[in-house]
Amino acid sequence: MDSMKIRDAKSIIIISVYLIMNGLILMTSLSQKKESSEISPSAKQLAPEFTEIEKLDYFHMKDGVPQMSLSALAMRSQGQEVADFSDPRGVYNYQKKNKTIRYSADSGLYKKAKETLALEGKVEFFSDEANYFADKVKYYLKQDLIIGSGNVKFEGDDLKTKDHLIILAESMRAKPEAQLTEFKGNVKGTLERKKKYEGRMVFSSNELELEGAKSLAHLEGDVEMKRDNYLITAGKADMFLENFNKSLKYFVLNDDVKVTERMQTPEGVQMRKAFAERLEGFGREQKMVLSGAPRVEMGEDVIKGYRITIRENVDLIEVDDAMSDVQVKRKKLKE
Repeated sequence: MDSMKIRDAKSIIIISVYLIMNGLILMTSLSQKKESSEISPSAKQLAPEFTEIEKLDYFHMKDGVPQMSLSALAMRSQGQEVADFSDPRGVYNYQKKNKTIRYSADSGLYKKAKETLALEGKVEFFSDEANYFADKVKYYLKQDLIIGSGNVKFEGDDLKTKDHLIILAESMRAKPEAQLTEFKGNVKGTLERKKKYEGRMVFSSNELELEGAKSLAHLEGDVEMKRDNYLITAGKADMFLENFNKSLKYFVLNDDVKVTERMQTPEGVQMRKAFAERLEGFGREQKMVLSGAPRVEMGEDVIKGYRITIRENVDLIEVDDAMSDVQVKRKKLKE
C-alpha cells in the first residue's frame, strides 16, 4: 500500500510538471503574438510619412548649383522624392547655356527621380523667347519638354524679324531651349508685323509647327490665311517669316488652293477668285504665283493658264505661259 502511494505521488509530480511546462509554452506563444501585433504598427510607421510645410522655398541642387527653385504657399511631401505644391512659382536654370525659364500655377507636383513637374490651373511659362499658357502642363526638365493641354496660348516675338506672334490651340508640345513648338487642335493665330503699316496675317489650321530658329511656321490641315482684302484656303502651308521684305517666297500653300479677294473696280466692288494646286506668295512685291492647273475668275471673266500671277488690289493678271487659254464670258444683252 505504501509503495502504491509513493508511485501515485511520483505520477502526480510528473503530471504537474508536464502541465506547468505546457502552460509556460502557451503563455510564451500568446506573448509572442501580442508582441508581433504590437510591432506591426511600428513597422508601418517606418514607411515614408507626409510632411506639410507652409510658405517655403524649395531647391533642387545639381553640381552645387540650384537647378530648380520655387516658392509656394504650402508643400506636402512624402520623403524626398515627391512634393505637392500649392501656388508654386519658380525658376529652372539650363545647364548648358546661361538661360532660365520661369513658371507659375495654382498647384504642382514635383517628382525628383524623374525630374518632372506637373502643373495645373492658370499655368504660365516664360522663357527668353516666348510665353506659354495652358490649363495643364507636364514639364520634363531634363528633356527641355513642355506638354500642355486646355486653352493653350503661345505669345512671342520672332528673333529675326521682331514680328509679334500669337497662337491658340487645344494642345502643344514645346521645347523652349530649342525653340520648337507643335500645336494641335483648332489652331488659330495672328502675326503682327513690326512695322504696323505692313499689316497683319490671321491664320488657322488643324496643326502648326513653329521653328523659331528658322523663322518658319508649317501649317497642316484645313489651312486658312487672311491678309488685308484676301482669304486663302489650302491643305497645307509654310510661312517664311524672315522673307517678307525680301524677293523670296513669304508663304507657300499646296493642295486645293483657293484665293478669294475683294477688289474695288470702276464698276464697283467685285470678288476675284483663283484656284490652283500651288501658290507662292511674295510679301514685298505683293504678288501671288499660282501653278498646277490655275484658274482665275472675276465676274464673268475666266482665265486659265500654265502659271498665273496676280497682284494684291490690282486688276491685272499676268499669264506667263504662251499656251494659256483665256476665256471671257459676257452677260447676254436682253432683247
